[in-house]
Amino acid sequence: MQPSVDIVSRKIRLRQLRCFVTVVRMKGFMQAAQTMGLTQPAVSRSIRELEQILGHPLFDRSMRGAELTKRGAAFFTAAEASLSQIQLGTRAVLDAGLRSESVRIGALPNVCSRFLPPLIAKFKNATPEVRVTISPGTNAALLDMLRRAETDLVIGRLSSSDAMRGLVFEALYDEPLVFVASANHPLAHGSPEVTDAAGYPFVLPPEGTIIRQEIDRFFARHNVSQLPDLIETISSEFQRAHIASTDAIAIIPRGVIQDELDAGSLVDLRLDDGEMSGPVGLTLNPDLALGPAANRLLEQIRMTNTHI
Repeated sequence: MQPSVDIVSRKIRLRQLRCFVTVVRMKGFMQAAQTMGLTQPAVSRSIRELEQILGHPLFDRSMRGAELTKRGAAFFTAAEASLSQIQLGTRAVLDAGLRSESVRIGALPNVCSRFLPPLIAKFKNATPEVRVTISPGTNAALLDMLRRAETDLVIGRLSSSDAMRGLVFEALYDEPLVFVASANHPLAHGSPEVTDAAGYPFVLPPEGTIIRQEIDRFFARHNVSQLPDLIETISSEFQRAHIASTDAIAIIPRGVIQDELDAGSLVDLRLDDGEMSGPVGLTLNPDLALGPAANRLLEQIRMTNTHI
Protein backbone atom coordinates (compact mmCIF):
# COMPACT_ATOMS: atom_id res chain seq x y z
CA MET A 1 0.00 0.00 0.00
CA GLN A 2 1.38 3.38 -1.04
CA PRO A 3 1.85 5.81 1.89
CA SER A 4 -0.23 8.98 1.89
CA VAL A 5 1.15 12.28 0.65
CA ASP A 6 0.77 13.73 4.14
CA ILE A 7 2.88 10.99 5.74
CA VAL A 8 5.60 11.29 3.09
CA SER A 9 5.75 15.09 3.22
CA ARG A 10 6.17 15.05 7.01
CA LYS A 11 9.40 13.08 6.62
CA ILE A 12 11.01 15.59 4.26
CA ARG A 13 13.56 17.89 5.86
CA LEU A 14 14.41 21.46 4.84
CA ARG A 15 18.08 20.48 4.44
CA GLN A 16 17.12 17.87 1.86
CA LEU A 17 15.02 20.33 -0.15
CA ARG A 18 17.83 22.92 -0.13
CA CYS A 19 20.37 20.39 -1.33
CA PHE A 20 18.05 19.12 -4.07
CA VAL A 21 17.17 22.58 -5.40
CA THR A 22 20.79 23.74 -5.29
CA VAL A 23 22.02 20.66 -7.20
CA VAL A 24 19.47 21.36 -9.95
CA ARG A 25 20.22 25.06 -10.11
CA MET A 26 24.03 24.59 -10.08
CA LYS A 27 23.80 21.62 -12.49
CA GLY A 28 25.98 19.35 -10.41
CA PHE A 29 26.63 17.88 -6.96
CA MET A 30 30.13 19.31 -6.59
CA GLN A 31 29.03 22.81 -7.64
CA ALA A 32 26.10 22.62 -5.20
CA ALA A 33 28.38 21.53 -2.37
CA GLN A 34 30.73 24.46 -3.01
CA THR A 35 27.82 26.92 -3.10
CA MET A 36 26.36 25.59 0.17
CA GLY A 37 29.68 25.22 1.97
CA LEU A 38 29.18 21.44 2.35
CA THR A 39 31.08 18.36 1.22
CA GLN A 40 29.89 16.52 -1.88
CA PRO A 41 29.16 13.31 0.13
CA ALA A 42 26.91 15.33 2.46
CA VAL A 43 24.92 16.70 -0.47
CA SER A 44 24.68 13.26 -2.11
CA ARG A 45 23.49 11.74 1.17
CA SER A 46 20.70 14.32 1.48
CA ILE A 47 19.55 13.56 -2.06
CA ARG A 48 19.54 9.82 -1.41
CA GLU A 49 17.51 10.34 1.76
CA LEU A 50 15.00 12.44 -0.17
CA GLU A 51 14.69 9.81 -2.90
CA GLN A 52 14.14 7.10 -0.29
CA ILE A 53 11.36 9.13 1.33
CA LEU A 54 9.66 9.79 -2.01
CA GLY A 55 10.21 6.26 -3.25
CA HIS A 56 11.46 7.39 -6.66
CA PRO A 57 14.80 8.51 -8.16
CA LEU A 58 15.00 12.25 -8.77
CA PHE A 59 18.14 12.15 -10.94
CA ASP A 60 19.05 9.88 -13.84
CA ARG A 61 22.35 8.35 -12.73
CA SER A 62 23.01 7.01 -16.25
CA MET A 63 23.24 10.57 -17.58
CA ARG A 64 26.22 12.88 -17.24
CA GLY A 65 25.79 15.56 -14.63
CA ALA A 66 22.62 16.22 -12.63
CA GLU A 67 19.88 15.28 -15.09
CA LEU A 68 16.39 15.22 -13.57
CA THR A 69 13.97 12.38 -14.11
CA LYS A 70 10.38 13.30 -15.04
CA ARG A 71 9.34 12.92 -11.41
CA GLY A 72 12.39 14.93 -10.36
CA ALA A 73 11.46 17.78 -12.69
CA ALA A 74 7.92 17.86 -11.30
CA PHE A 75 9.20 17.83 -7.72
CA PHE A 76 11.74 20.58 -8.43
CA THR A 77 9.07 23.12 -9.37
CA ALA A 78 7.23 22.56 -6.09
CA ALA A 79 10.41 22.37 -3.98
CA GLU A 80 11.74 25.64 -5.40
CA ALA A 81 8.45 27.41 -4.72
CA SER A 82 8.29 26.00 -1.19
CA LEU A 83 11.76 27.25 -0.28
CA SER A 84 10.95 30.67 -1.67
CA GLN A 85 7.80 30.91 0.43
CA ILE A 86 9.66 29.80 3.58
CA GLN A 87 12.30 32.45 2.96
CA LEU A 88 9.67 35.15 2.41
CA GLY A 89 7.81 34.16 5.56
CA THR A 90 11.00 34.12 7.62
CA ARG A 91 12.00 37.55 6.40
CA ALA A 92 8.53 38.95 7.13
CA VAL A 93 8.76 37.75 10.75
CA LEU A 94 12.31 39.01 11.28
CA ASP A 95 11.80 42.35 9.56
CA ALA A 96 8.69 43.02 11.64
CA GLY A 97 10.93 43.64 14.63
CA LEU A 98 13.36 45.96 12.86
CA ARG A 99 13.12 49.72 13.25
CA SER A 100 14.75 50.40 9.89
CA GLU A 101 14.40 48.89 6.46
CA SER A 102 17.06 46.78 4.83
CA VAL A 103 18.15 46.29 1.23
CA ARG A 104 20.04 43.17 0.14
CA ILE A 105 22.07 43.26 -3.06
CA GLY A 106 23.74 40.33 -4.81
CA ALA A 107 26.51 41.46 -7.17
CA LEU A 108 29.38 40.12 -9.22
CA PRO A 109 32.86 40.99 -7.89
CA ASN A 110 33.49 43.41 -10.76
CA VAL A 111 30.21 45.19 -10.00
CA CYS A 112 31.19 45.44 -6.33
CA SER A 113 34.55 46.99 -7.15
CA ARG A 114 33.50 49.75 -9.54
CA PHE A 115 29.79 50.21 -10.21
CA LEU A 116 28.37 49.86 -6.69
CA PRO A 117 30.61 52.02 -4.41
CA PRO A 118 29.57 55.48 -5.72
CA LEU A 119 25.98 54.38 -6.13
CA ILE A 120 25.69 53.03 -2.57
CA ALA A 121 27.48 56.10 -1.16
CA LYS A 122 24.83 58.32 -2.77
CA PHE A 123 22.01 56.05 -1.60
CA LYS A 124 23.28 55.94 2.01
CA ASN A 125 23.77 59.70 2.05
CA ALA A 126 20.07 60.12 1.29
CA THR A 127 18.84 57.21 3.47
CA PRO A 128 21.38 56.59 6.29
CA GLU A 129 18.83 54.62 8.32
CA VAL A 130 18.56 51.85 5.69
CA ARG A 131 20.77 48.83 6.30
CA VAL A 132 22.46 47.73 3.06
CA THR A 133 23.87 44.21 2.70
CA ILE A 134 26.03 43.39 -0.34
CA SER A 135 26.75 39.74 -1.17
CA PRO A 136 29.34 39.05 -3.90
CA GLY A 137 29.37 35.77 -5.79
CA THR A 138 29.18 34.03 -9.13
CA ASN A 139 26.21 34.72 -11.39
CA ALA A 140 24.74 31.25 -10.80
CA ALA A 141 25.03 31.50 -7.01
CA LEU A 142 23.48 34.97 -6.99
CA LEU A 143 20.49 33.88 -9.11
CA ASP A 144 20.00 30.95 -6.75
CA MET A 145 19.94 33.39 -3.81
CA LEU A 146 17.39 35.55 -5.62
CA ARG A 147 15.09 32.59 -6.20
CA ARG A 148 15.30 31.70 -2.51
CA ALA A 149 14.49 35.33 -1.61
CA GLU A 150 17.85 35.66 0.16
CA THR A 151 18.57 38.86 -1.76
CA ASP A 152 16.30 41.59 -3.12
CA LEU A 153 18.04 42.10 -6.43
CA VAL A 154 21.07 40.96 -8.37
CA ILE A 155 23.43 43.02 -10.51
CA GLY A 156 25.25 40.68 -12.85
CA ARG A 157 25.57 39.41 -16.38
CA LEU A 158 22.74 38.07 -18.51
CA SER A 159 22.61 34.28 -18.14
CA SER A 160 21.17 31.58 -20.37
CA SER A 161 17.40 31.33 -20.76
CA ASP A 162 17.36 28.21 -18.58
CA ALA A 163 19.24 29.93 -15.75
CA MET A 164 16.95 32.98 -16.01
CA ARG A 165 13.72 30.99 -15.81
CA GLY A 166 11.15 32.91 -13.79
CA LEU A 167 13.40 35.97 -13.39
CA VAL A 168 13.44 39.35 -15.15
CA PHE A 169 16.60 41.00 -16.53
CA GLU A 170 17.08 44.73 -17.25
CA ALA A 171 20.30 45.67 -19.07
CA LEU A 172 22.32 48.54 -17.58
CA TYR A 173 25.55 48.60 -19.57
CA ASP A 174 27.88 46.50 -21.72
CA GLU A 175 31.20 45.61 -20.18
CA PRO A 176 34.16 44.27 -22.22
CA LEU A 177 36.48 41.51 -21.09
CA VAL A 178 40.16 42.25 -21.62
CA PHE A 179 43.45 40.34 -21.60
CA VAL A 180 45.59 41.98 -18.92
CA ALA A 181 49.15 41.42 -17.74
CA SER A 182 51.96 43.13 -15.87
CA ALA A 183 53.55 46.15 -17.52
CA ASN A 184 56.77 44.08 -17.58
CA HIS A 185 55.18 41.11 -19.37
CA PRO A 186 57.05 39.91 -22.51
CA LEU A 187 53.92 40.56 -24.61
CA ALA A 188 53.20 43.99 -23.13
CA HIS A 189 54.84 46.13 -25.81
CA GLY A 190 54.37 44.20 -29.04
CA SER A 191 51.47 43.14 -31.22
CA PRO A 192 50.86 39.60 -29.97
CA GLU A 193 48.40 37.11 -31.37
CA VAL A 194 46.03 34.97 -29.31
CA THR A 195 48.18 31.92 -30.01
CA ASP A 196 51.21 33.77 -28.58
CA ALA A 197 49.39 34.42 -25.33
CA ALA A 198 48.13 30.82 -25.08
CA GLY A 199 51.65 29.65 -24.17
CA TYR A 200 51.69 31.69 -20.95
CA PRO A 201 49.99 30.89 -17.61
CA PHE A 202 46.39 32.12 -17.33
CA VAL A 203 44.12 33.10 -14.44
CA LEU A 204 40.45 32.62 -15.38
CA PRO A 205 37.06 32.34 -13.70
CA PRO A 206 35.96 28.74 -12.98
CA GLU A 207 34.20 26.61 -15.58
CA GLY A 208 30.45 27.14 -15.66
CA THR A 209 30.57 30.86 -14.86
CA ILE A 210 29.11 33.26 -17.42
CA ILE A 211 32.43 34.99 -18.06
CA ARG A 212 34.25 31.68 -18.50
CA GLN A 213 31.71 30.58 -21.09
CA GLU A 214 32.41 33.74 -23.08
CA ILE A 215 36.15 33.15 -22.78
CA ASP A 216 35.88 29.52 -23.90
CA ARG A 217 33.88 30.56 -26.97
CA PHE A 218 36.52 33.18 -27.78
CA PHE A 219 39.37 30.65 -27.60
CA ALA A 220 37.39 28.17 -29.71
CA ARG A 221 36.96 30.82 -32.43
CA HIS A 222 40.73 31.30 -32.40
CA ASN A 223 41.47 27.56 -32.53
CA VAL A 224 42.93 27.41 -29.01
CA SER A 225 41.69 24.12 -27.58
CA GLN A 226 43.59 24.00 -24.28
CA LEU A 227 45.59 26.24 -21.96
CA PRO A 228 48.52 24.27 -20.52
CA ASP A 229 48.95 26.34 -17.34
CA LEU A 230 45.75 27.54 -15.67
CA ILE A 231 44.55 28.88 -12.31
CA GLU A 232 40.79 29.26 -11.72
CA THR A 233 39.30 31.79 -9.30
CA ILE A 234 36.56 34.42 -9.03
CA SER A 235 38.76 36.55 -6.77
CA SER A 236 39.72 39.73 -8.61
CA GLU A 237 42.10 40.53 -5.75
CA PHE A 238 44.05 37.34 -6.43
CA GLN A 239 43.99 37.93 -10.18
CA ARG A 240 45.46 41.41 -9.83
CA ALA A 241 48.11 40.39 -7.32
CA HIS A 242 49.16 37.29 -9.25
CA ILE A 243 49.56 38.85 -12.68
CA ALA A 244 51.40 41.82 -11.16
CA SER A 245 54.20 39.54 -9.92
CA THR A 246 54.30 36.82 -12.61
CA ASP A 247 54.07 36.34 -16.38
CA ALA A 248 50.48 35.12 -16.02
CA ILE A 249 47.66 36.68 -18.04
CA ALA A 250 44.15 37.28 -16.76
CA ILE A 251 40.96 37.80 -18.73
CA ILE A 252 38.86 40.08 -16.60
CA PRO A 253 36.10 42.70 -16.91
CA ARG A 254 37.69 46.04 -17.73
CA GLY A 255 35.93 47.80 -14.87
CA VAL A 256 37.74 45.63 -12.31
CA ILE A 257 41.22 46.78 -13.34
CA GLN A 258 40.54 50.21 -14.90
CA ASP A 259 42.46 51.99 -12.12
CA GLU A 260 45.53 49.78 -12.67
CA LEU A 261 45.30 50.32 -16.43
CA ASP A 262 45.12 54.08 -15.92
CA ALA A 263 48.12 53.95 -13.56
CA GLY A 264 50.12 51.80 -15.99
CA SER A 265 50.85 48.98 -13.52
CA LEU A 266 48.81 46.61 -15.70
CA VAL A 267 48.39 46.69 -19.46
CA ASP A 268 45.67 45.65 -21.86
CA LEU A 269 47.23 43.23 -24.37
CA ARG A 270 44.40 44.11 -26.81
CA LEU A 271 43.88 40.55 -27.97
CA ASP A 272 40.10 40.43 -27.80
CA ASP A 273 39.39 43.17 -30.39
CA GLY A 274 36.05 43.86 -28.76
CA GLU A 275 34.82 40.29 -29.29
CA MET A 276 34.14 39.58 -25.62
CA SER A 277 31.51 41.87 -24.22
CA GLY A 278 28.23 41.27 -22.50
CA PRO A 279 25.36 43.09 -20.85
CA VAL A 280 25.47 43.73 -17.12
CA GLY A 281 22.14 44.53 -15.53
CA LEU A 282 19.51 44.09 -12.87
CA THR A 283 17.89 40.73 -12.29
CA LEU A 284 14.67 40.71 -10.28
CA ASN A 285 12.36 38.04 -8.95
CA PRO A 286 8.78 39.08 -9.89
CA ASP A 287 7.41 36.95 -7.03
CA LEU A 288 9.40 38.93 -4.47
CA ALA A 289 7.67 41.99 -3.01
CA LEU A 290 10.20 44.77 -2.42
CA GLY A 291 9.97 47.41 0.28
CA PRO A 292 10.10 51.19 -0.27
CA ALA A 293 13.87 51.37 0.31
CA ALA A 294 14.64 48.62 -2.21
CA ASN A 295 12.37 50.27 -4.78
CA ARG A 296 14.08 53.61 -4.18
CA LEU A 297 17.47 51.98 -4.77
CA LEU A 298 16.14 50.38 -7.96
CA GLU A 299 15.10 53.75 -9.33
CA GLN A 300 18.49 55.21 -8.45
CA ILE A 301 20.26 52.33 -10.25
CA ARG A 302 18.12 52.84 -13.34
CA MET A 303 18.91 56.56 -13.41
CA THR A 304 22.65 56.09 -12.88
CA ASN A 305 25.04 56.94 -15.69
CA THR A 306 26.09 53.40 -16.50
CA HIS A 307 28.93 54.13 -18.89
CA ILE A 308 31.71 51.98 -17.40
